[in-house]
Amino acid sequence: MSTRREVLRALGAAGLAMSLPRALRGADAADRLEGVGVQLYTLRNEMRRDPEGTLARIAELGFSEIEWWGEYGRTPAQLRALLDRHSLRAPAWHLAPELLAAERLDATLRTAATMGHKHLIVAWLPPAQRTSDGFKRIGEVLSTAGRRLASEGIRTGYHNHDFEFARVGDQTIWDVLVANTDASVVDLELDCYWAFKAGHDPVTMLQRYRDRITHLHIKDSAGAPEHRQVDVGAGVIDWKRVLEVGTAGRVRHVFVEHDEPADAWATVAAGRRHLQSLGY
Repeated sequence: MSTRREVLRALGAAGLAMSLPRALRGADAADRLEGVGVQLYTLRNEMRRDPEGTLARIAELGFSEIEWWGEYGRTPAQLRALLDRHSLRAPAWHLAPELLAAERLDATLRTAATMGHKHLIVAWLPPAQRTSDGFKRIGEVLSTAGRRLASEGIRTGYHNHDFEFARVGDQTIWDVLVANTDASVVDLELDCYWAFKAGHDPVTMLQRYRDRITHLHIKDSAGAPEHRQVDVGAGVIDWKRVLEVGTAGRVRHVFVEHDEPADAWATVAAGRRHLQSLGY
């Protein structure tokens, strides 16, 4: 049986270890994340009905971050005040590519500065632009805007669906995008579900692009062949391994998501619980 002195000595050692800088005491995968968030697209209907109540409930569920999507009839200043009220951050913003065009970039920067966005991520391209040339063009838009915004501490990025993995000759459209973006200013956000649906293991993707992928979308698949979207933890993706490999690289933000949830609050709560069960 331990003596009182031994217990106190052990507690003191543990306290000292926790007080040391992370670089000295080591960091596990969860330590490497800046926060665990939710993609606001999942709660878009709830936000349209009640922005204030929705943000409050997100915080109550244990999320610290939001990946922003939408406007909801409020100014950026009003929305930032709501975020601050509930101790929430919105480090990433899903936006349309035209907001990164040169003539609109100053206005986009003002919004980002007000909201606290540090990552401006193009989330989707219309079908007419999903060609090799189209992705070369969006790569140039992302790179040009990224170089312009770098001095403001803001980076640009791109979020995939499954169509980026269509083949064009001996490469995929994703390959075209990666090759035509400036890695010094443009990051990648891996939507694990859509990559998995397209036949790509998220872990392999994270290993191959460990220097490019900084954000993850966490949504699950019920498996082949339909790949029905399900709540995180209710599917077949190995999230423990995904998060271990991702955070060993540059991944610092993860966002729970479901495109068409039957019950959005049940879905985001389930995602938060599953990540907590893994130590995040």
